[in-house]
Amino acid sequence: MKKSVPFMIIQDVLLTGLILCVFAFFHHVQPRLSALSRSQSSPTPAVQTQAPAPEPTQDGEPEAETWGERFAEHFSEEIQTGENFYKGPNVSVTVETVEQELDGHFQRWYVADIYVADISCLASYVENDSYESYVTTPALELAELAGAIVSINGDYCNAQAQSGFFVRNGTVYQQEELPRCDIAVLYTDGSLETYAPGEYTVEEILERQPWQVWKFGPELLDGAGQPLESFNTSSAIEEANPRSALGYYEPGHYCFVVSEGRLRDGGYGLTMAELAQIFSDLGCKSAYNLDGGDSACMVFQGEVCNIRSGQRELGDILLIREPEVQP
Repeated sequence: MKKSVPFMIIQDVLLTGLILCVFAFFHHVQPRLSALSRSQSSPTPAVQTQAPAPEPTQDGEPEAETWGERFAEHFSEEIQTGENFYKGPNVSVTVETVEQELDGHFQRWYVADIYVADISCLASYVENDSYESYVTTPALELAELAGAIVSINGDYCNAQAQSGFFVRNGTVYQQEELPRCDIAVLYTDGSLETYAPGEYTVEEILERQPWQVWKFGPELLDGAGQPLESFNTSSAIEEANPRSALGYYEPGHYCFVVSEGRLRDGGYGLTMAELAQIFSDLGCKSAYNLDGGDSACMVFQGEVCNIRSGQRELGDILLIREPEVQP
């Protein structure tokens, strides 16, 4: 029996419609259902826990080596310690005692040679992270609370944290330019630079991401690593005293220097010029004087290194610690 033309047209339309429905289901509906099923069974984490692979440099050069790779010979997967050294996965410290006669006087100072694999290993610390009031703590207790391998007194910071330019462990507390004192800035890239008043703006420093900003001083070396001929401080401060200071070689390599002074049985103290010369002789590119006098103190592996002229408690410390050690 022959089908009529209208019936054949209707049949073709129905067949075409069926084909379009099947196509729409597999290309639009089914993928949405599959995606919904996957999202219900394994939600996407809010924070990506694994960093993407680094992009290759434009010139095809290999990525810059990390501090851990550059100073690998100084680190050890297993912690090793001795009377004057510490070697761990991210920190290396060697403490040397130097005794010498300078300007007709006996001098003794201590040099902590420091390598770190991460900027967080070089930290500042005050008890309870309180910079709102001046609270002092014995040096040994502060070092223990902070988990320090080696520490020295800082810049009297929690007595002056309400003014000036003040950054600690990446947190900006105050951002006013200081009209009188030199500052030292440790950036997150590991570089350390010192500035006299008028040589910087707060905005420029903040753009480079400071990790620490210290405000005691003075700076000790010029831009070529040579001792300054004059210092931004009073003549009384320039005279021989117990000293604490920080030196910088390159990102990841630093040193602490603490000298004795005001002692009857030796340890006359260092003048500011002698302190600057020590850092220049060590090969540092920049160096910065911190609080000294009766505050000058170096603690290494739970013991005070230097003979102190007084037992002044400290407001804050600079310290070196393994990154996983947090108070």
